[in-house]
Amino acid sequence: MKSNYIYIDDENPDALASIVNGFNDTGLINVELLDLSTIKNFEQVKERIQEINPDGLIIDLRLDGEGPNRLNFPATTLAQDLRTMAAAGSIRPVPLILCSTSSKMRATYDIDKSSHDLFDYKFEKSITPDWFKFSRKLKSLASSYNWLLEERKTIDEILNRTDLQLLDPRVFERFIDKEVQNQVSDITQFIVNELFHHPGVLIKENILAARYGIDIEKSKEGWERIKESLLIPSKYTGVLSEGWDRWWADKAEEIFKSNTTKRLQELNASQRVEYLRKLGFENINEASPLPYCKSSEFWAICEAYKKPLDPLEGFKIFETNEPKPWQEPKYISFGAELERKGRDKGIRPHPSELVRINDLKEKLTK
Repeated sequence: MKSNYIYIDDENPDALASIVNGFNDTGLINVELLDLSTIKNFEQVKERIQEINPDGLIIDLRLDGEGPNRLNFPATTLAQDLRTMAAAGSIRPVPLILCSTSSKMRATYDIDKSSHDLFDYKFEKSITPDWFKFSRKLKSLASSYNWLLEERKTIDEILNRTDLQLLDPRVFERFIDKEVQNQVSDITQFIVNELFHHPGVLIKENILAARYGIDIEKSKEGWERIKESLLIPSKYTGVLSEGWDRWWADKAEEIFKSNTTKRLQELNASQRVEYLRKLGFENINEASPLPYCKSSEFWAICEAYKKPLDPLEGFKIFETNEPKPWQEPKYISFGAELERKGRDKGIRPHPSELVRINDLKEKLTK
């Protein structure tokens, strides 16, 4: 069954048709543009939302921009009121999705930390959006909200894992404390923002491949075999797994050790791949160090290149919110910084790394 979303944007409907069609053409969700031409105020917007009772909302960041259907309030104001109403039980809680251009995101939303807990997911309007990727995530959010609303779930049920006590207890303490009443949005935002979007107990595919020493682009067939057989027990299958592919980091490490008797951290990329070949996995190639790097003891990726990186040769990037103690830093490589690659997406070194970077630049010019 398709999930129904309302899209709220003050731009001309004709200009927004490509976005609506982009979502609807995937066949995963149904998106309907809210007609703002007859809506005059804040209360009327909320009334229309209550009448339609959608499975989720997509809201443009600057509803008070320069569009022909301009409203006198921004997306954050609407989202705050909807969250308050949902907490009070006057409306059904639904996922709130923020959309805008990358420049507007960085200029307003990224620096307004107080609004970050209002939205479950954000995507940037671009020339060639990946509509299937976005739709898959929005469908997963809507179905997860409905499942979580059925009855109170334990954190074991939510994450579909029964041995969470093996992990850092600080990760899930807010969900174990019975005095804390978590809203559905608290759960989904924690999983997306703290577990999915930041390496730690869960990791994404390119980091997983880096830790196994594999060059994904040169090993597509062999890597698929490894994921579909060897790594299945480490695949995350909890809430929102239909929208995001993630793997349990500790389980992925244990799988390698139990099959080879070796710890990943003890080996370089070539050695890791050699052990995998001995297990019968062919058509795999080890990843190579990035420009200006020498080590192949990969454990992270360069966020600009999206390629394997030894954290000791990388530089921590600046993040709007500092990583939690149980989260791992994100890194950029020296070569990417020289090229200023990723700056258009807000990827830049943490100020604490600038002295080290400048020292390397000086050595390079000598």
